[in-house]
Amino acid sequence: MVVTAGVCNVDSMFLFPSASSENYVTFSQSFPALPELSVCLWLRVDVGYVGTLLSYATEDNDNKLVLYGRNSSSSSSSSYSSSTPSRATLDFVVGDPAYRELPVDSVLDGCWHHLCVLWSSIQGRFWHYTDRRLTSAGSRFRKGYEVPAGGSVVLGAEQDSQGGGFDPTEGFVGRLAGFTVWDRVLSPGEVTGVATGRGVPRGVVLGLGDVDGVMGGVQRVACECLEHCS
Repeated sequence: MVVTAGVCNVDSMFLFPSASSENYVTFSQSFPALPELSVCLWLRVDVGYVGTLLSYATEDNDNKLVLYGRNSSSSSSSSYSSSTPSRATLDFVVGDPAYRELPVDSVLDGCWHHLCVLWSSIQGRFWHYTDRRLTSAGSRFRKGYEVPAGGSVVLGAEQDSQGGGFDPTEGFVGRLAGFTVWDRVLSPGEVTGVATGRGVPRGVVLGLGDVDGVMGGVQRVACECLEHCS
């Protein structure tokens, strides 16, 4: 179990009670254009798979930036479905069709876990941390690509069109807290600092303070410290 006592930089928690096309969270603002980024959050999964955590869509492409999972027991198919159903994965998509499968078996135990995904088009690389440990990393992302500005940001559901087109089999079920996006690649020490509650590094471009819509049955719970988020 991950120790959560003393982690007091989470702002609030969102409870997603079920996989539904109506349960999602929206933001009052979008990203600037991003040649690099870091996304970190706390999650507590209540089912046997990780649904969609983050979906960023523009008018011309609904998969500009996605942390995407789905219920593999569903009979429906997807262009981002894992080819290894026995292994729980989360697809990290940057500029469709570029994506990588991130291993997430360790977060399916019903406890809180800290997840960070970092990406740099300058280096053409990504890094994936789970509970402060580097879980996976790799290259072969297109160098020089920028995640464009002005799109729609959604938590908990995957957009098949900007601002909509949600599929319940792709919805997140559980709790999310401390969601933050930076405009740069965090250092390993900064990832550890965020995961242990030692402040929030510079360069934040989006966080839970920017939420403007809590849809369907999603509940927002004020809890500055993670140990009080339940």
